[in-house]
Amino acid sequence: MQTKKDHFTIILGLNVPIIMSVLLLILIFLSSSYFFPGFAISPAFDESLISDLNRGNQGGTDWIQTHGNETNQLMSDYANILAVNYFSNGQTLNTTLWLASNAKNASIYDQPFKTIRYGMLIAIVTLPENSGFNGANYDYYIESVNGTWSEYLYQLSSTGARALVASNTNYTDSFGGPSIGPGYVNLRLDLESIHSPGNYGLSFYATESYKSNEIRDYTSWIAVPPPTIDIITEPKNIVLRQGEEQLIPSEFETPLSDNVTSITFDNSPTYSYDGLDVSAERIHPTLFKIKVSPQSPVGVYNIPVGASMLIQTTSSKLPAFNDTVTGDMHPEFEVSKKYPTIGYITTKANLTIEVLPPLTPGETFMGYWHTWGDAIALIAAGAVGAFATFAMDILKSRRGSSK
Repeated sequence: MQTKKDHFTIILGLNVPIIMSVLLLILIFLSSSYFFPGFAISPAFDESLISDLNRGNQGGTDWIQTHGNETNQLMSDYANILAVNYFSNGQTLNTTLWLASNAKNASIYDQPFKTIRYGMLIAIVTLPENSGFNGANYDYYIESVNGTWSEYLYQLSSTGARALVASNTNYTDSFGGPSIGPGYVNLRLDLESIHSPGNYGLSFYATESYKSNEIRDYTSWIAVPPPTIDIITEPKNIVLRQGEEQLIPSEFETPLSDNVTSITFDNSPTYSYDGLDVSAERIHPTLFKIKVSPQSPVGVYNIPVGASMLIQTTSSKLPAFNDTVTGDMHPEFEVSKKYPTIGYITTKANLTIEVLPPLTPGETFMGYWHTWGDAIALIAAGAVGAFATFAMDILKSRRGSSK
């Protein structure tokens, strides 16, 4: 006689595969980013460099006066950015700001009435260009006031307000945190604190203020992660024969821009190799001119193409979010009108061209027939029909005359 326990054991044994499947589905559901958003990470990328040659803002000068009208006690080497290294493992953005101060001592950080700040503006690509403070959605920085360092991260709103996301006041240099050395500053941003964006822009800056006067040194905007470009051509596959010349319409695409400002071929305005000549007949929209000499070797050519593309954090084509400001606003909102709003992506791709031998007489005829064969056959059929009608009429006429 079976007991309740035996009956339950039998049922359980028969349904083990079903139970295991249900448990597996539950585990997959619970491990989704809906319940554990911390699992989402931004793209990782190798170390990149912004050199002094790539710096600047639309005004063409490094220093911007953001408060007051005097520069006494300002514009020191400690607030002059020469270059920036940056990389990410997908969870933390690591940056090193290289300063003109080099190996000088850091007593400037302890001066009364002196404030020095090192930071970065962050623009999230998925948000409208005009959102935040003049296109910047977050502001992360460390600041020295009378020799005491603090760390802040603010979210910026187009309403003129900003919200504190994280802070660390009166901190000392510690492993894993921001650090200051002779001629450099290391910053570390936890990307989860800005919701681990997939694509974003950065503008690094240094600020120096003395009493009511302040100056800033900004870099232009850069794209993160460093983008790759796709060249879309019409036709998709570029095939030319020896002795041919073609104009090829093309588009350059990245997640951040399609506005091409310059095109080079291995740092040259044109490409020429083995009788294959390539140039940019037009930049925007892009039109390539490709010429193949009769002596060019048959084969596939991968042409190195470098493109510079404009990126912007504001746009005149979108609503001006700054016009929605009402009531009190944070003083930094007014300063943001002097933020840089443009930058440039410079990256490389390959333009693939296949060179074939010239058409043989038979291929030329078949190509001609493929294009015009139907029309010729129709005309010929019509001519034959007309001639047959004409011949029949003549034959009937002659028979009538013989009678």
